[in-house]
Amino acid sequence: MFRGLFTAFLSLIILSNSSFADDAPLTIRLSTQTPPNGEVFQSMLHFKEYIETQSAGKMRIEIYDSGKLYDNDKIVAAVTSGKVEIGMVNLTRYADTIAVADVFSLPFLFSDPQIEIRARANDSEIRRLIDSEILKSGARVLWWIPEGSFVMLGKGQVIATPEALSGRTVRTAGQTVTDTLKACGGIPKEVPATKQPDAYKADEVEIGMTSITAVLARKLFLYRDTITRTNHAFLNDVVVINDDYWKTLPESQQKLLLSAAALANKEATDRMVDFESRAYNELVQKEGAKVVSLSNDELQLWRICSSDVLTNFMERTGHGGHEIMTAYAKLLMTQ
Repeated sequence: MFRGLFTAFLSLIILSNSSFADDAPLTIRLSTQTPPNGEVFQSMLHFKEYIETQSAGKMRIEIYDSGKLYDNDKIVAAVTSGKVEIGMVNLTRYADTIAVADVFSLPFLFSDPQIEIRARANDSEIRRLIDSEILKSGARVLWWIPEGSFVMLGKGQVIATPEALSGRTVRTAGQTVTDTLKACGGIPKEVPATKQPDAYKADEVEIGMTSITAVLARKLFLYRDTITRTNHAFLNDVVVINDDYWKTLPESQQKLLLSAAALANKEATDRMVDFESRAYNELVQKEGAKVVSLSNDELQLWRICSSDVLTNFMERTGHGGHEIMTAYAKLLMTQ
């Protein structure tokens, strides 16, 4: 009799523990190199809040910001291998394995803001091609986050012409950006996004190059106070989830993630529309930075020195590059 009671009691404990385990929230980790005060961070924060509210706490998103889990140059591998479930990745970091992902880094291809916005829209053929290639690598794109145009950062020096780069080290990220810097006389040096403040403070690189969002979020104006708006390329991030992990989730959770991602995508796009003008005003009026735009003659010099970069991109990307450029041509024809 005692044995029977003991067995029944043990069964009750097992059932109780099983029920408790079923009620435990699903925790999904999101790794990003961006700091929590940055413009880019906001859509990830609201993605987290939406998921946790709509699931009534049954799903949790743990955001590891500022490269605390993985830095930008490690997140692609971490998500693809399943070491982390979700990661925010700069598209330039996919360029080594997915060359077409670097299309937004091509010099002056997206200097018209409206063309760039349409190129990364949900229904864009360019975006579909890039998302498809990323999926083949083992990661599924949830949404895109624009970071804004590239700028050049100098210490009391305007980087208005390629001559200003000649023989000097310049922070780089991605193959196409590196090609552009080399073609225009600079010496590219890889510096992870999170390491930029230290690199500029210690003069490890003479000239900075990054997005305007990073200038504010990382307070790079403290080390490079002269900002040249070359606008030669555009920086975009993608938030990706490990595809094998995605397939383990029930359909209800997948739908919730997609709903949250759609809202995050719209918010990120809407916020960037007027962010850049506000950012430049803040840098000048509040931080005392100098902001310089290129003249038409200066712009022409940059276009001339970087003219072979598109040719190199097409040779490197093959059929995928031709598909991307065909989609780009269609955008121009329908504007």
